[in-house]
Order: sequence, then structure tokens, then C-alpha cells
Amino acid sequence: MPKKRITVTIDSDLADYLRENPNTSAVVCEAVRDYRARQLEKELEAAYSEDSADSAELAAEWEPADAKVEE
Repeated sequence: MPKKRITVTIDSDLADYLRENPNTSAVVCEAVRDYRARQLEKELEAAYSEDSADSAELAAEWEPADAKVEE
């Protein structure tokens, strides 16, 4: 994957920590990927929550039909 250089502003204690690491870019990339994964997980959770009422309604509607199916 191609790399891009960006400039960000962070608190001085974090900057000091990053300067102590031999591979600052890798630390930042991992942190951003983790942050993005958490954000996507929150969005997915919210979407499931929004759809839960519709799903429960649909399940209740089809429950009688499911009872007639032999497994």
C-alpha cells in the first residue's frame, strides 16, 4: 500500500512518547487502525440496535410458520 506523509498536532507528552519509539510511523498506524476498528464496531452496534425492533417484529410474524416446519 502506498504511503502518505501527513502532519498532525498532538499533546507534548504523546509527542515525547513517540520520539522514544524507533518506528513512530508504525505506532501511529496501529493506533489509527485500532481507533477506526472501534468506530466501525460502534457504528455496527448502533445499526443493529436500530434494526432490532424490526427484526423482533418480523420474527414474531414468522414464528407460527416456523413451528410447522419439521427439523
